[in-house]
Amino acid sequence: MKKRWLIYLGIGLGFYFIFLVVYIPADWLAWGLSRSTKGMLQISEPTGSIWSGTGRLTVYYPQTTPNDFGQARWRINPLWLVTGQLKTHVESTGGDIQLKGVLQVGRNHVYLNNLSLNLPAERVSAFYPAATLVNPQGQLSLRFRELDMTSSTVEGGAEIVWQNAGSALSPVQPLGDYRLEITGQKKIANLKLTTVRGDLELTGQGQWQLLENGSLQFQGTAIPRGRTSELEPLLQILGKDQGNGNRALQLNTILPVPKPPLF
Repeated sequence: MKKRWLIYLGIGLGFYFIFLVVYIPADWLAWGLSRSTKGMLQISEPTGSIWSGTGRLTVYYPQTTPNDFGQARWRINPLWLVTGQLKTHVESTGGDIQLKGVLQVGRNHVYLNNLSLNLPAERVSAFYPAATLVNPQGQLSLRFRELDMTSSTVEGGAEIVWQNAGSALSPVQPLGDYRLEITGQKKIANLKLTTVRGDLELTGQGQWQLLENGSLQFQGTAIPRGRTSELEPLLQILGKDQGNGNRALQLNTILPVPKPPLF
């Protein structure tokens, strides 16, 4: 009788444990995300569970000024925890920034699969303050294509498309559409800028030391294809005159990539 009672107790405790795991509140995810990213990513007003819930996503990068990513919705498959990895389907809507895709995190490993981010170009200044010099306008779309990062290598690629690009320094609106391809190659990322269409042609190549100090070097050319006189004030700011209105583009800056503690 005592043995049977112990069996019933074990079964009861097992079901109770499963109940606790299934209904872990979303607050735990909000706490863990803030702690693991040192406050860079925060979820406010979380609802639901750690496996499926919603909350307001805020990014504090690169400064302490909050960048609102709107209402976030996540879904985590607990079976992936058996492999030592956390696989999350995430979506953020309800503002001028939209985020959607799959984030997979493991020890010394971050994997982004078909993750997309759309935001107004003027929001870039919040993440890269130097952009305020040209006051960018238009819409930016960032796409990650199976980007795999560890502490020592980066593989895969991403692209940034700037549609209806514009600047407060130029009356030509829009200037055009542009594409920046980012290709991981061990410790660095190769950059390639091309013009899809527009009166101002921008081309160039560069390298980004993603896993080192964040150093970014870029060289390119700006060529007016129309409305040259209206573009001249902007061209003078972009770079030195190479003749025929062409301007040399050069960028040497530091753009660090945030590294979670798991790195």
